[in-house]
Amino acid sequence: MIEPTVSLVNKQQVDQALKALAKKLQGPTRVLVGVPKGAGTYEDGLTIATVAAVNNFGSADGLIPERPFLAPAITKGAPQYQRLAEVMIPKILSGEMTIRTLFEQMGNLAEGHVKQEITDIRTPPNAESTIAAKGSDNPLINTGALRQSIRYVIDDTGEQLEEGL
Repeated sequence: MIEPTVSLVNKQQVDQALKALAKKLQGPTRVLVGVPKGAGTYEDGLTIATVAAVNNFGSADGLIPERPFLAPAITKGAPQYQRLAEVMIPKILSGEMTIRTLFEQMGNLAEGHVKQEITDIRTPPNAESTIAAKGSDNPLINTGALRQSIRYVIDDTGEQLEEGL
């Protein structure tokens, strides 16, 4: 009978690579998805970031209900981000790919998820008067500027954000 055996060559190098990867992952680098500073303004002067925040969290006066599109999109996409990391981390360890490339891939994926969430959201519905004025019943799409402004950025400063959503 043949019995398989397993041996680990260069265990010290593997241990060092894993420690280096863990250090990179614990650093201040993060992938941010949303409406960045300077995304633009609407004709009435409101910034796209302000409109995004009001729609995502609701207006302070309660006239515009919250229609969260950021957190739900990221939560729904979490299994895909996890799987992407599982597939790509061996490539990072082998030197075939950089961790920055993994972050870029995750950012692209998350950006697409948020844009799809904006497209798909239907509740709470717009008021009938809003639907009539827009000619559409999609609560978060009027001109398309909000959805088009969704971007990811890779931030390695670790600083608190001052603008954007």
